[in-house]
Amino acid sequence: MAKKKELGHKREMPLWIFTFADMNNLLLALFVVLMSAAVIEGLEARMILSSFSGNIGFLTGGRSLSQGQFTELGSSIESLPARETGVALSKVQQEAREIFKPEIKSRKVRITTTEEGIKISLADDFFFESGSAEIKEELIPTIKKVAELISSLKGIKVDVIGHTDKSPIINPIVKEKYPSNWELSSSRASSVVRALIDFGVNPEIMTASGRAEFEPIESNDTPEGRAFNRRTDIFIKIVKKTSLPTYK
Repeated sequence: MAKKKELGHKREMPLWIFTFADMNNLLLALFVVLMSAAVIEGLEARMILSSFSGNIGFLTGGRSLSQGQFTELGSSIESLPARETGVALSKVQQEAREIFKPEIKSRKVRITTTEEGIKISLADDFFFESGSAEIKEELIPTIKKVAELISSLKGIKVDVIGHTDKSPIINPIVKEKYPSNWELSSSRASSVVRALIDFGVNPEIMTASGRAEFEPIESNDTPEGRAFNRRTDIFIKIVKKTSLPTYK
């Protein structure tokens, strides 16, 4: 019996498709090896993942992060730093944590990430006497460390902000110099700025201000909470989102 004719035409695959497929497989294998060999710190991974902007597949920029564990990094993707900036900030924070390891352990210093950079918080109970804006002599070396970190970076600005708890100033001698927590918090911020300048930080990149008791990070209803609220925050910020903090 005669063989039936096959319907249609047999379609041959172009030869270049095999080379293309091989190249894709090799690239995939390369990235698997690179990722398996890399050690990414938790913070760095979070900052890198949080930094993707625009559309990724069917996800629209600004809708792929919801309120949750990444809240402190910004409420929308557009407000987050670029990937390179996120990596650079992660490195700066790791460097700061290494520099201030003893102070962090003794709770004199806290370091956190912000949307624009990092924040170094000085616990005022360690750095200042009650009702005073003069930095304790034994804590001056810590201020020097802050100055050295700031001076090693370019493309930044520094905002120093003083905070108090909600307890009013009662001591009449203190009250004569600092009528309210506004004056005390501002004076403490100014003292830190002056000390940083003495250690070589460019005064043009710094500002000093006070917020009194109006930006608490803990409840003012407990002694522990009030102790956390008495602080001086040093914000190290990137001048522009497109610039990176680099070491001099």
